[in-house]
Amino acid sequence: MSRFKATVIFITGLLFNSSAIAADINVNGFASLVAGRVVQGDEFLADYPKTGIYDKDWSFVPDSTLGIQLSSYFTDEFSFIAQVAFNSASDSTADVDWLYLNYQITPELSAQLGRKRLPLYYYSDYFDVGYAYYWIRPPADLYTWQISNYNGISLFYENNLGDWDSSVNLYYGNEESEDNELLGLLFGVPVDESWNHMLGVVGTMANDLLELRLSYMEGLVNRDINGVTVIKDIKQQFIGLSINLSLGNLQVLSEFNNYRRPDNSIEVDTYMLSFGYRLGDFTPHITRSAFEQEVNAAGNDEKHNTTTLGIRWDLYRDIALKVQYDKVIDEGVVVPVKGDSNSVSIGLDFVF
Repeated sequence: MSRFKATVIFITGLLFNSSAIAADINVNGFASLVAGRVVQGDEFLADYPKTGIYDKDWSFVPDSTLGIQLSSYFTDEFSFIAQVAFNSASDSTADVDWLYLNYQITPELSAQLGRKRLPLYYYSDYFDVGYAYYWIRPPADLYTWQISNYNGISLFYENNLGDWDSSVNLYYGNEESEDNELLGLLFGVPVDESWNHMLGVVGTMANDLLELRLSYMEGLVNRDINGVTVIKDIKQQFIGLSINLSLGNLQVLSEFNNYRRPDNSIEVDTYMLSFGYRLGDFTPHITRSAFEQEVNAAGNDEKHNTTTLGIRWDLYRDIALKVQYDKVIDEGVVVPVKGDSNSVSIGLDFVF
């Protein structure tokens, strides 16, 4: 057991011990039980960060998840937030997504210190909470990052501007990943990666019709492949834009991202456009997503797209059943991911 995970268990034990500290404690959870298989092709990489891969046999491993969220309020100003997720596809026992202290400076402004999800994408904060969206999983072409968290500080400000709800999140931090699962899969050997001096900002504006989200992050990348340093303090930059519409029963979701690492001549564009329509307890949906990397000097040419058809059925309060079909076209020649595939999956999501 790592020192970090041992610390989490120790702190959680203290919070549950009423004789150790007086605090209001809320415990919530979420889970996804998902089975799927490839019906044409060999494999489907459904979850990039956890390397959840389907093949021709039915499996519950790639997407099934159990998570626990704990909130402890010491005073009106101070609170402690933790989230631990158990992903069946991950090699690790559990992933600590959140572990931070929150200080409510004013009703509109708060500060956080500790570990949080890296908020690059629209669904970053609740990527593992399947009940929060109508897909089995957010489109894999977008959510391909090998680093999903940061350890550091953040400021969060929210307010109303007329009919608009607005927020700004400013953050700074670092993250180290030893024997990174995704990079190990892609390179075939152990890879250690660290993202340092990450500085980012996320701004949102929303009303009853339209939601806008803009994300920016820059920092430094370090990478060791099989014990050899191949990247040292290389600058990276990320820009993301989400535009969502709510037109009665119709939902239109979109996300556009650009990633650059100029010193390595790397530039990646990803996008997603999705339509969902609510019919009582049912929400059929269709999505198109894509990942395109500009060919660089090393010949890297990762390029793939996915067409997704699915339906969500809200069975009961806090329980949803989903069925989904994914068609992947892998156009990479030098860097193919898993090739073309058609796959089906069925999942049960719930929160408690």
